Formats: sequence, structure tokens, C-alpha cells
Amino acid sequence: MKEMGGMKVVLLMCLGTFVCMLDSTIMNITLPAIQDDLHTTLETSSWMLNVYTMTIAVLAIPMARFAEMFGRNKFYLAGLLVFGMGSALCGLASSGNFLIAARFLQSFGAAILIPCSMIIGIAAMPLEKRLVPQTLLGATQGLSTALGPTVGGILTEKLSWHWVFFVNVPICLLAMAGVAFILSLKKETRVRAKIDWLGLLFSTLAIFSLNLVLIKGNTWGWNSTPSIICYLVTIIAVTLFIVMERRVEAPMVNLKLFKDRIFTGSILIVTTGFIFLVGVTVLLPQFLTNFQHKTELQAALLITPVSAAIFVFANIAGLIVRKIGFVIPVIFGFCTMGAAYYLLQHLTIQSTTSEVVILCSLLGLGFSFVISSATLGSSSSFEGEMLTASQSVFSMLRQVGVVLAVAIFVAGLTNTIHGKKQEAIDYAAKKAAVLDVPQAAKDKILNETKKAINSQKTRKIDSSLVTADERQQLIDGNVQKALDAMPEQQRNAAKDMIYIKVEQQVDHDIAERGKLIKTYSNQVEDFAQERISSSFAEIYKASIPFVLLCALTGFIFKKRRQKAKIPVVKVPTVE
Repeated sequence: MKEMGGMKVVLLMCLGTFVCMLDSTIMNITLPAIQDDLHTTLETSSWMLNVYTMTIAVLAIPMARFAEMFGRNKFYLAGLLVFGMGSALCGLASSGNFLIAARFLQSFGAAILIPCSMIIGIAAMPLEKRLVPQTLLGATQGLSTALGPTVGGILTEKLSWHWVFFVNVPICLLAMAGVAFILSLKKETRVRAKIDWLGLLFSTLAIFSLNLVLIKGNTWGWNSTPSIICYLVTIIAVTLFIVMERRVEAPMVNLKLFKDRIFTGSILIVTTGFIFLVGVTVLLPQFLTNFQHKTELQAALLITPVSAAIFVFANIAGLIVRKIGFVIPVIFGFCTMGAAYYLLQHLTIQSTTSEVVILCSLLGLGFSFVISSATLGSSSSFEGEMLTASQSVFSMLRQVGVVLAVAIFVAGLTNTIHGKKQEAIDYAAKKAAVLDVPQAAKDKILNETKKAINSQKTRKIDSSLVTADERQQLIDGNVQKALDAMPEQQRNAAKDMIYIKVEQQVDHDIAERGKLIKTYSNQVEDFAQERISSSFAEIYKASIPFVLLCALTGFIFKKRRQKAKIPVVKVPTVE
């Protein structure tokens, strides 16, 4: 590393972490615009999102291992190049399948950058000064993840969805220039070891199958055959991975990591912390746009306090953790996130902007303490190869937390909304039954109502439910009845007058029916909006005990009797 100061290295690593973690959530609010423009199915659109987090989770461990073997700095530079190229191709995509392929290339670069950023950044400072890189890198992770929807909303509304990806290109170029001036690419210290191919195979199988069932489980059904196959593959692969890692000379992951309770605690709280953070940043914009009828930009700005709080408090939280230890900050962090979830359970269509801002600020404040504690604990006192292994596992489980959040909250919300829609349909059926209209009209009204409710869009029912052709048929039929009741010799003279009177009567009847249907439509729409929107509050209410339960993980960090430190693994290196 060039003699230009460790702080410059840390800031350069923050840049890589920022751009990668930003892209884990930046598409959340942009996806509808992409779907409309590229005319993609819901299945294709979901893979545009999921391929990114899945690839990082699968490849973070092997990429970190290869970086140690072939040079961290070179790998970091390669990661920037691949990520930048993938981002440019994403912005140029003209079809859903092309975007998925480009997104995979982008995520391949991210799988290199995320663990390498942590490893290089932490190693840039001596052990006694790790607080600075750990705090900055941890704050960057949380800030960029929470900031993603805001940036995505602004770029999409002011420019186009293409710029959600194009914005990464200048950042990557800037970072690559920084690498050339700050990092040494020649004569890097490398680990001389064999590649643990079986460990790579089993870890990839385990992580891929786990992520696949988390992403597709709600579509397949959690008890379906494909889901059960994924469960079995995950369990078998994890078992074989552990067996192999204990026996091989140069394991993909050194299992001694998990004997360190500080590290074990850190991976627990980073996984759960991201679950409860992403559970809000993914769903809340949908609530704001679909039920409070905010624009994408307004929704993005309303959840910005999450990012702002992380930016303001993460460094302070890191200092507090270093000063008083992990226990109290972890408990405080999860309890504060629990307070945000308590406010979320009272979320309604009438909730004010200030209420949304307060709960988002609380969420960001709580997460600041969780992510700072997790990042500080993830490196524990590790150095060398153990530091690399710790950061690769940490990066992988952080991404698993993101995928878990989407799987848990989307599945829970989908099931809850389904029940609420049925309640709205039952209510509509009762209201339709007492309408003073013919039975055929009632059936038609109820059918239109079901379509409107199931589409989950604000759609007024046609107040007349009578087309121009049907209106004319009514008039003609009634005129003919009136003429048939008259003597034949009077029909021609009275026909025009009868037609006018019948037309007026039909229009009056249609208007009266329209008033009834309009009142019915307003009542049903208000009820459906209120019931379906309450699904969001209910899913957050159900989460509160789990958030508070996670606060107990703070006691994992409680000091015990002094034990011998885990020795740093000495490995042969080549210059």
C-alpha cells in the first residue's frame, strides 16, 4: 500500500461499499417504471431485483478467498471495473432478460467489492485504531441501503429509470482513479493456498438453494415440492460443507471464527438488523404511493429520514460502543427500532407526514446502533486470513438478511392483503344485495366490484352500468310495448311523442340507478381502502415481539471470564 495514509484507503473503500449497497435497494421504487417501459412480466421483474442480492450472497465468500490468494487490491480494482460495466449495460437494457443478465454482471462485481472493501479498509489501520474504519464502513452500509429508494425515486422522476444505473459509472471511474493513486497493485502480499473446490461447491449450493426458496417460496408455496427440495439441498449442502471444512488443509471458511462469541453475535445482529430495516424501506414506499397517493419522489423523500438518522448517528454509536461495550448499544438499537415498529402498527391512510418522518427517524437511529455494533464485532481481534474470512461471512449473511426481509415481509403482506380483499368483497356483496336494482344489475355490479378490489387500484364502478347500445335497446323495447298497447290506427301519430317520453323515463331511471351505484361504489371503495391499507400496519404489529426479542442478542456480548484468544492462523505468503 502506498504511503499516503490509511484514512484515504478507508474513504476509498467506503466509496465501493456505498455504490454496491445503494444498488441493493435503489430499484425497489423504480421497478414499476422499468416494468412499464420494458413490458416485462411480474416474474421477470422480480428477478431483476433478486438476482443482485442472490449473487452477492452466493459469491461473497469465494470472491473474498480468491482476493486473498491473488491480491486484494487487484481484485478490488477488477470489482470496480466489472460493476461499472454491468451498471452501464443495465442502463442500456432494452428488454427484461437483457437487464437480468446485466444485473448479474453488476452483482458479480459487487460480490468482489463488498467483502474486499471491508477487508482492505479495516486492515488499513492498526488493531488499536480499528474504530474509525469499522464505524465509517458500517455507517456507509446502512446509509446506502436506506438511501437507495430515495435516490431511485429522484432519478426516475427527474431523469429516467436508466439513470438509476448510469449514476454508478462515474462513481466507479472515480474509485478506479483512487485505486491507481492510493493502493499498491504490485508486490501484493498473497496467501499461498489451494482452492477448496468442494467447500466452494457446497457453500454455493447451500446459499443458492436457501436464497432461491426465500425468493420463490411465496410463489411456489412454502410446502410445495420445489420448496421442499430447496430445504433438503440447503440442509445437506450445509452439513457436507461443515464436514469438509473441518478436514481440508485450506478451508473456504475457517470454522474457528464461530468460536468467537463477539463475531457470532455480530452476524446475528447484522442479519436481523437488515431484516427489520429493509422490511420498512421496501414496503413503506408502496403504502405511501398506493394508499396515500404520493408520487414516487414524495414517497422517496418521506423515507429519507432513515438515511439521515444513520448518517448522523452511526459514527456517534460507534464511539459509544467502543466506550461502553456492545450490550447496551445493541439493546438500545433494537428497542428503538421496536419503537418505530410500534408507530408503524398505527399507520393509516390518514397518517400525517410528521408521523412518517418520526417513525423513519427512530428506525434510522436504532439501526445506527445495531450496524455500528455489528461492524465493530465482525472483525473482533482477527487479522490476516481470519479477518478475510470474517468479512466474507459477514457480507454474505448481511445479503441473506436483505433477501430474508423481502421474503418474510412480502409473503406476510401478500397473505394479509388476500384476507383483507375477501373482507372487502364480502362487505360489497352485502351492500349490493340491498340495492334497489334488478338482480342482473346486482350481479354485474358485484362482478365489477370484485375486479376493482382484486386489481387493488382505485377504480370507480361505472355509475350506470348501461352501455349506449343497452340504453337504446331499453328505449326501443319500452316504445314498442307502449305502441302495442294502443290501437293500431293511432300508433303512427303517437310514435314520436311516446319515444320522447320513454327516452326521458329511461334516462331518469338510469340516472337514479347511477346515484345508488355511486353511493355504493364510494362506500365499498372507502371500506376496501381502509381494510387493505391496514395490512401494512398488521404486518408491522406482528413483527414487534421479534424486534424486541432481538434486543436480547445484546447479552451475547456480555463479558465472561477471560479466555485465551483465538490464535491468528499463520499461512505462507508470497510477495
